Amino acid sequence: MPWRHQVGDGMEIRQLTYFLAAVETQNFRKAAELCYVAQSALSRQIAALEQELGVELFERKNKRIFLTPAGHEFAAYARQALEQLQQGQLSMARLQGEFSGTLRIACIEPLLSTLLYSLATHFHQQYPHIYLDVRVALTDEILTLVEQGEIDVGFLFDPLVRPELLVVQELFREPLQLLVPAQHPLTRVPAEEITIERIVSEPLLLLRSTFRLRRIIDRVLLQRGIAVQPIIEIDAVEGLKQLVRHGVGISLVTAAFVPVEQRDDGLAILPIVDVVEEFLFAITYRRVGPLPAVARRFVEMVLDSKLRLQGN
Repeated sequence: MPWRHQVGDGMEIRQLTYFLAAVETQNFRKAAELCYVAQSALSRQIAALEQELGVELFERKNKRIFLTPAGHEFAAYARQALEQLQQGQLSMARLQGEFSGTLRIACIEPLLSTLLYSLATHFHQQYPHIYLDVRVALTDEILTLVEQGEIDVGFLFDPLVRPELLVVQELFREPLQLLVPAQHPLTRVPAEEITIERIVSEPLLLLRSTFRLRRIIDRVLLQRGIAVQPIIEIDAVEGLKQLVRHGVGISLVTAAFVPVEQRDDGLAILPIVDVVEEFLFAITYRRVGPLPAVARRFVEMVLDSKLRLQGN
């Protein structure tokens, strides 16, 4: 395709950013709001991009826009170009010496103790002059915060959507498992007997439907024709674990929701023989735009830690 040699010749980074925002929203007005520019300015830049490439990227019908085949193909190059730019910005930041400033992180509650604590501690030891501002939020909220530039980096659980302006990088995957008190009778039965049907015969404790985990559980049970009937719903992961620990009932989680040290403190986590689907934990950040050098360095450290863990 002709643009393989043209990207970077006269093309502007903001044009690629506006283009990907339009790809995501399928609406120039919404894309302009996402990029904090006037709709007319965004439309002009995309038109200039199409003129430079010599192709139509969008088909316009009744105030709606749709990607053309050329637009679909060019989107892949645009994502790659912006990600390479971020790598170059990080390399230049390293040459400037010591990092400083604020790193804004949003994290789902379960990963605070199982992942973020160790990552933040290691990062602070390397860069003591960086202030860490950590917010706890749900996955959908984190995506919005990162996309709008209010947060630099987010840690997610199985996001339903992957906005075009964001990179969503997989960290690991886990299946659903059973969470029970350490002395529960199910800890003494053969593994092949721990099925969904047996689990739902027990008093069930679940997070509220605002949690992505709860929506996954509802779907898994619905696929088996089982109605969800918890005896308690709660909007705090730690509260859920406390209820299980005290024998009020059992629950469904993934291993990342329960640090290893908590499994030695009145909790046990057991595999479910007839649930094999695995669910994604990921890190997200903007492809381009207000992403500070400290955030890019943190993302690099997280991904490097992931690679080292996979190599062991």
